[in-house]
Amino acid sequence: MVIKSLFLFFVIFSHIIFANEVNKAIVSFIGDDNYKINQKFIERIFANEHEFLYPNSKANLQKIAQTLKQNGLLNLSFNSPMELEVAFYVSHNPSAFIGSLYDILQSMGYYYFLVKQSVLEGDRFRFVLSMNTEYAIDPVLLQGKLRDYGYVVSDIERRSISQWIYNINATTFAMPKSIPLIPNVKSSEASLQGEYWYNINVGSKISLSANYGVLWYPEVVFYDKDLRILEIFTSQKQTRAIDIDIPKDTKFIKISDTYLPIIIKNGLSVVLE
Repeated sequence: MVIKSLFLFFVIFSHIIFANEVNKAIVSFIGDDNYKINQKFIERIFANEHEFLYPNSKANLQKIAQTLKQNGLLNLSFNSPMELEVAFYVSHNPSAFIGSLYDILQSMGYYYFLVKQSVLEGDRFRFVLSMNTEYAIDPVLLQGKLRDYGYVVSDIERRSISQWIYNINATTFAMPKSIPLIPNVKSSEASLQGEYWYNINVGSKISLSANYGVLWYPEVVFYDKDLRILEIFTSQKQTRAIDIDIPKDTKFIKISDTYLPIIIKNGLSVVLE
């Protein structure tokens, strides 16, 4: 009888804990008022809390946000243009995160924003962006794109529809726009911006040539796996082709023209050796 009672208590207690994790996440996305107004509907679509939890019992924020969005509960529009403030906390390699975040926001159509704050708080980096817009950033899309770069959102706090806080954990850094290079296989790509990103696993030398025999001033930046700069190569002499040694521990390579990147917008041929 005692064992049965303890088991029942454990089941009820676990259910409460799981429900609290999911409900906390829901409130963080839609706010207290909207939660109370739609509580019955929310309880129905989130009836099986376990579907919205990771194996470690933490809330699956992306799945919860996606479900809210699909059911018309994730309101991100403002009545009129206003200031949107978004804060990000990250504890590992903030410079790589900032570069990734800029790429992500531009891919989502946010080209104009201000950096309101950039400061180290204890062992975490706080980065606050501000922009004038008619919509809050879609947390579903943002989480998905951050994951592509090797970042996982551990918590989201919605203080108001125009003020959000994201806590970020880093996993293995990735660069989705980088092109993998295979030894002794030529890669020929074009970029309207005249900037080319590549990733490698092996190799000691890289051979570069601009398509159509264009003369250019090569600028090559070598990064490690965490996007820390290892070496910057710049040429003060125009050339059509050049071979460059690759520094040890290189994972990512960015290639452009020192003075006018768009001069190589019609293509670059690259061979890894």
